[in-house]
Amino acid sequence: MTTGDEQQLYALYAQINEWAKLNRERLIELVSTLVEHDTVNQIVTGQEEQCQHVLSGILTEMGLSTELYNPEEVTGFHEHPAYYPGKDYSNRPNVVAVWKGTGGGKSLLFSSHIDTAVIAPGWEHDPFTPRLEDNRLYGLGSFDMKSGLSASVMAVRCLMELGIKLKGDITIESVVDEEFGGANGTVAGRAKGTAADVAIIPEPTNLAIYPASRGGALWRITFRGTTGLSFSGESIENPANAAAKFIVFLERFEQSRAGIPGPAPWYKDQQDPLPVIVTRLEAGDMQAALCDVGPVECHVDIWVECYPGVTEEDLKSQLLQGYEDFCGKTFADGLSRPEFQRMVRFLPGSAVAEDLPLIPLLASRIESVTGHAAEIMGAPFACDSFVFNQYSSTPAVILGPSGGNAHAPDEFVDLDSLVELVCIYAGIIVRWCGVEDSHAGNCQL
Repeated sequence: MTTGDEQQLYALYAQINEWAKLNRERLIELVSTLVEHDTVNQIVTGQEEQCQHVLSGILTEMGLSTELYNPEEVTGFHEHPAYYPGKDYSNRPNVVAVWKGTGGGKSLLFSSHIDTAVIAPGWEHDPFTPRLEDNRLYGLGSFDMKSGLSASVMAVRCLMELGIKLKGDITIESVVDEEFGGANGTVAGRAKGTAADVAIIPEPTNLAIYPASRGGALWRITFRGTTGLSFSGESIENPANAAAKFIVFLERFEQSRAGIPGPAPWYKDQQDPLPVIVTRLEAGDMQAALCDVGPVECHVDIWVECYPGVTEEDLKSQLLQGYEDFCGKTFADGLSRPEFQRMVRFLPGSAVAEDLPLIPLLASRIESVTGHAAEIMGAPFACDSFVFNQYSSTPAVILGPSGGNAHAPDEFVDLDSLVELVCIYAGIIVRWCGVEDSHAGNCQL
């Protein structure tokens, strides 16, 4: 790029930044519109349809080539190696919209999920009524991830209204069923053939760049025993005791992984423990007025995270071996063996190549918009990026807004960061895809 091209590009960046500031209220209105729709993932079923129709209408009105489609209608969906059975996609369409370039540029895909986690106990206000307070927009899905989706839409709208003609194609994708280890909506997009040279997933990152994501497993661990009262010398084994010991082990297991660097380059400087969370305990007859004996089964539901490169069997083996070591006794010697039942799909960790050209471009744009050096690290969560990075030719990087309380009461997005995100997205579209517009000097990567 020549010096003249750079000057014209920075002038275009200034126009983008000014547009984003002037259109802040339109951005807030879009996020609010999406938050008002209940798109809670109901594990097997969902009700994303109405919100997806609204979004589709907005994208069509902008002039994008837009399609609503049901994952079940996609040829090869069930045969895709990442397909996970047992879900119902009745009235749960994906949305895909394309802004075609003039040709000769690189393509970029924004992939977001429209479903949300469940309504956690403790919300102070209606989670589907957006509330503005202290530069924050509160509402279920505001942070995870209807704001990131809205930022991608507004970035495209920005460039359209500025009269920019892109050389490469831009695709905006809104998928169903990502929460709770879903990812089949994302799988359907890949089976359909929706692709690009690179993808950005607008999950919440606090404006950091995540070129990698963790994996994780949600298991139900079952311990079995015997019950009754030993009036005649019966041998009673209470599975709750074994479960309690296992829970103590899980805490130690989590602590043992702290301070150990993850795989380079994206996790080598992270020393926080990988989460091991007991999500539910169940034992005894919960319908009985009281219980005077121990249960015959005790269930412990756990969420365990891992780094890229660790398989489900690897993670399970680590837990079993660690439990034997913790107890100083083997299963062969009579240690009560935990039974593992998969509750949702195993989410493998994934990563893009260290030299992916999009990463330094994003870092430069973030620094230009925020005035701070971009943070680049592995994501502290699992998500559907593995579908791109392990099952497609489109590498996916995660970048989204700042906020808080994801999957918790009073979820919110920081609105200043969201405006900055529009500037970042619009700028990276211009830089990555290239433009034909004269005031950008035909710039391209």
